[in-house]
Amino acid sequence: MGIVNIFILCIIIIGIIFIRPIKHVQAQAFKMVGNSDLGTVYIDTDTVEVVKKDGQYYLIVSAEEHYKESNFLTELRKDEDLKDTVSSLTLYMFTNDGKYYCMPQRYLIDSQGKVCGDLGSNMQMQMIDDKIVSKIYTSALKSLSDKKRFQNMMRR
Repeated sequence: MGIVNIFILCIIIIGIIFIRPIKHVQAQAFKMVGNSDLGTVYIDTDTVEVVKKDGQYYLIVSAEEHYKESNFLTELRKDEDLKDTVSSLTLYMFTNDGKYYCMPQRYLIDSQGKVCGDLGSNMQMQMIDDKIVSKIYTSALKSLSDKKRFQNMMRR
């Protein structure tokens, strides 16, 4: 699949996922994944979706990292526009086999839950070699499985 096709797919997914209001971690849709070097990572289970493009399936999920590392926060907050930054929100797109991912969009979030910085995107597929990214994938997959099981149960 060409990079243009992936980019178009990501724009559509970004529209679907990020049009929803940003929720705080206390919302029921957030599930803790684990801790990173900078803070605690949560996935928004409401954003877990599977999309198909050119015969390929991708798992999409948004994750929020609440920063706790004080030196990192101090350095980040030196920029006037980022003085109230508390977390980041990242849209992840995983290949069906769970080996590769890209980040179609990343934002910094302030203490009021508003976007205060755009970190851009990285559409280059890269191998999952980070423990927290692997946990994001497996948590999103489990969430999707739980949704499907619930839907099947409701149909009976």
